[in-house]
Amino acid sequence: MKNIRIFFRFIKCFCQRIYYRLSSVDQTAYIAFGSDISRDLIAEAFSYIGHGAIIGPKVSIGTYSMLGPRVMCLGDDHRFDLVGVPTIFSGRPNLRSTLIGRDVWIGAGVVILAGVEIGDGAIVAAGSVVSKNIPPCEIHAGVPNKKVRDRFENIEDKNRHLEMLLQPPQMGDFAGAKETQQY
Repeated sequence: MKNIRIFFRFIKCFCQRIYYRLSSVDQTAYIAFGSDISRDLIAEAFSYIGHGAIIGPKVSIGTYSMLGPRVMCLGDDHRFDLVGVPTIFSGRPNLRSTLIGRDVWIGAGVVILAGVEIGDGAIVAAGSVVSKNIPPCEIHAGVPNKKVRDRFENIEDKNRHLEMLLQPPQMGDFAGAKETQQY
C-alpha cells in the first residue's frame, strides 16, 4: 500500500512540474494545484508548497522545506525613490533573490518579501510578514517577523540537526492525517 502511494505521489509531482513548466524543481518536490508559481523556481528534494501559494521570481527552496497554504514570496519590485515620478511609472529595480533554507517550515498565509534569507531549520508562524533575514533554527512570528525562541534547547542539538541536513536527502514517512482517537 505504501509503495502505491509513493508511486502516485511521484506521478502527481511529475504532472505538476509539467503543468507549471518548472525545470529546476526536484522530482520529489510537491506543489499543490491552485498555486501561482514563477517558472524559475528552484525547489530541492522533498520540498512542499501548499495550495494557493504565490511564488514570484528568483525564489529558492531547500530540501525538506514546507510552505503552507497561501504563502507569498514577492515584493521588492517597484521603484519609489524617484522625485516627481509616480511609483507606477518609476520602473523596477533588479530583483533580489529569496532563499529559503533546508527543513524550513513556513505557516499558512505568511508573506516573505524578496531578498530575504531564511536559514536552515527555521520556523515561521502563520500570518507573519518576513521582512528581514532569519538565522538557522530560530522560530519567528509577527508583523514584521521577530524571534520567538530557538527551535532546539541547546547548541549541540542544533548543530547535530544542521549536520544532518548536509547529508544527501533521504525519504521518510510523510506527515499524514492524524488518526482519530476512539474513546
